[in-house]
Amino acid sequence: MVVVTGQNKVSGNPDDAMSSSDAEDDFQEPATPTATQAGQALPLLPQQFPEVVPLNVGGMHFTTRLSTLRRYEDTMLAAMFSGRHYIPTDADGRYFIDRDGTYFGDILNFLRSGDLPPRERVRPVYKEAQYYSIGPLLDHLEDIQPLKGEKVRQAFLGLMPYYKDHLERIIEIAKLRAMQRKARFAKLKVCVFKEEMPITPYECPHFNSLRFERSESETKLFEHH
Repeated sequence: MVVVTGQNKVSGNPDDAMSSSDAEDDFQEPATPTATQAGQALPLLPQQFPEVVPLNVGGMHFTTRLSTLRRYEDTMLAAMFSGRHYIPTDADGRYFIDRDGTYFGDILNFLRSGDLPPRERVRPVYKEAQYYSIGPLLDHLEDIQPLKGEKVRQAFLGLMPYYKDHLERIIEIAKLRAMQRKARFAKLKVCVFKEEMPITPYECPHFNSLRFERSESETKLFEHH
């Protein structure tokens, strides 16, 4: 039997005794855990937020109510300030969001009272709304120019078969013509025709009361190649 005292003295049968190094290896006290190890071992408690939240968004400071950030449950801001995720703070105790804060004020104004940005800021605010996953704001912005015009244009182009393929071919022809003429620009005339009925959804309201009937001779006029 081996007895270890506070002075690391060993007593007992000499044949059964271990060396001092062996005793130290077998009976070494566990090291005191560091703060990092303790944080990894213990589950983090839900983060508590004040009713009035100071924010630092990419170096720009904002202050808003916690209920404003949680206005819509399925947004990134609501998830960030739900208490389930840890948000770091800066030296002044402001909660830090690593994002350009130039248009964050427009995001807050919509969350507060539903205000929409002026037309010249629609595009960048739309991009920020995509990042923060604010669906209601995205829906409103898509009905404002210039996004509305782009939305209609993309829907119209979606009705045109092989539009992208034809566009690439047109660009190739224009490049070749410019090289042949040693010019900086090349002009092409493009003819777009439509034979199939009914008219596209954007034209239907204008023709819903008309009937289109063609004779065999008239139909041949629309056989384009």
